[in-house]
Amino acid sequence: MSELSKRVITASILFAFVVGWMFYLPDSWFDRVAVLVGLMMTAELLVMVEVRKIVFYGITSAFSWAMLLILWVALPAGIGVLAAILFTMVIWTLIFFLNSDEHLLQSDFRSLVYAQWMMTLLLIFVWSVMVIHRQDGGVWFLAGAMAGVWSADIAAYFTGRAFGMNKLCPVVSPGKTREGLFGALLFGSLGASSVWVMMVDISIPVAVALSFLLVLISVGGDLAESALKRAVGVKDSGSILPGHGGILDRVDALLPSVPVVGLIWMALL
Repeated sequence: MSELSKRVITASILFAFVVGWMFYLPDSWFDRVAVLVGLMMTAELLVMVEVRKIVFYGITSAFSWAMLLILWVALPAGIGVLAAILFTMVIWTLIFFLNSDEHLLQSDFRSLVYAQWMMTLLLIFVWSVMVIHRQDGGVWFLAGAMAGVWSADIAAYFTGRAFGMNKLCPVVSPGKTREGLFGALLFGSLGASSVWVMMVDISIPVAVALSFLLVLISVGGDLAESALKRAVGVKDSGSILPGHGGILDRVDALLPSVPVVGLIWMALL
């Protein structure tokens, strides 16, 4: 099977999964699936950055995600994500101190910092998705955000191939160009704002402004994960998605953009 065929089949399955998850599951099951995906991404992250004592870090991560879900149900004011982040940081650091080796100190600490940084983003992302999903119009806001980010990704690829001449950030991602960024901003903003104007109670100027911010931040998220992969020397975050790499490779642009833009949207409600 060709690489293109794998990508198309995997993308079709992912699309069906996302639609079913966002539109057809009740809130309680939506939250559980979100936490499960977060746990899968954490496992992918721990393997990618090659942390030692991975079993102990994995158990701590599982407790963190369970804490997020339990406290989100009991205290949905944001305490859950804060507690989960603090718990993860404290316990991961404790594991590091108790198991550090003077000959591996530098590499172990680097892996710890990489993992904690991305784990914090993952917890905030999943929490914000659960919060937004429960708002009036929240499902369609998430759908618009995903449509915008993924449209931007596709537009950046084809615009860059057709017109790309000036590298955007060659040290981190040699394939990205400024022309691709322009295409991403144009088509990504159009994709997100179109959904929001039609399906969410939001004015055209606000939709355009938020969609532009969404795509701009999403590019930063994409570059951040590319930098992490380059730092640890891997091409993909994992191999669970044939033709696409890992789960983190598919959501890297969403990790910072959805929380920032989603919370701004809720503040404007």
